[in-house]
Amino acid sequence: MDENNDNRPPEGQPPGESDSGPAQGRKTTPWSLVRDVWDNPAYRFIALFLPYLSVASLGYPQVVKHFNGLIQAFILATATIEYHFFALFTDQVRLDGKMVWFGNFVVRIIDECTGIYEMLIFSAAVLAFPTSWAKRGIGLLMGCPLIYLFNVVRIGGLILVGRYWSEAFDFMHLYFWQATMIAMITSVWLLWITKVVQRETPALPDPD
Repeated sequence: MDENNDNRPPEGQPPGESDSGPAQGRKTTPWSLVRDVWDNPAYRFIALFLPYLSVASLGYPQVVKHFNGLIQAFILATATIEYHFFALFTDQVRLDGKMVWFGNFVVRIIDECTGIYEMLIFSAAVLAFPTSWAKRGIGLLMGCPLIYLFNVVRIGGLILVGRYWSEAFDFMHLYFWQATMIAMITSVWLLWITKVVQRETPALPDPD
């Protein structure tokens, strides 16, 4: 005996759907929007990097204030490295505390010359990137020394400019080398992503 089932879905339409759309669509809520943003790696990086960068920027003066002894040791070490490097090539260089003389030109090393702030920016970018904590640790151990080394080269370049091309010193110090430090931070960060984060793991053989 045939029965007329009014609840039967029209032919070609899967059960559970009507002409108005899926019967169980996900309701959009503020929490679901936040979750969608968080699940996107690019958005999550921005959401984490900006607070980390703010903490680094606002916390840097406090680090200098409360860890002044460590900062001063870092400054003296940087000045000493510069002195010994130039002493390999000339006897016109001398060290006087935080000041490095090259002939009649002198530079005074301060905390902003040590690259600490640049390392904090790099660290914020590494910590915010969506990857494992082990790879973040490798990034910090790899990147911070590279940034410090580049900063030593930067100061050495400024000493040479001040000694032999003094009229260009302010431009090189305030504009050119500041831009190159930004490029250096970005380059080291991308190197870490390429060589560490995105390093391919050996593929497992397919089961028979």
